[in-house]
Amino acid sequence: MEINNNKIFDIDNTIDTETLAKRWGVSKKTIDNRRSRGDAPPHWKITGKIYFDINDVIAWEQARYISKDAK
Repeated sequence: MEINNNKIFDIDNTIDTETLAKRWGVSKKTIDNRRSRGDAPPHWKITGKIYFDINDVIAWEQARYISKDAK
């Protein structure tokens, strides 16, 4: 998975922790725990709030996709 480390923050292209938790069907606490372990997409922390770039979230999800034909 290739993620651009020189991203420009664009609030219109981000989701917060609560939205990501809903997307994945888990609790906000689970997202916070995964993030603290490094097991979540890259994020910004701005004024105490966490934001995820939606393109990084999609890339992170796709990198974890396992097809039934995987060996």
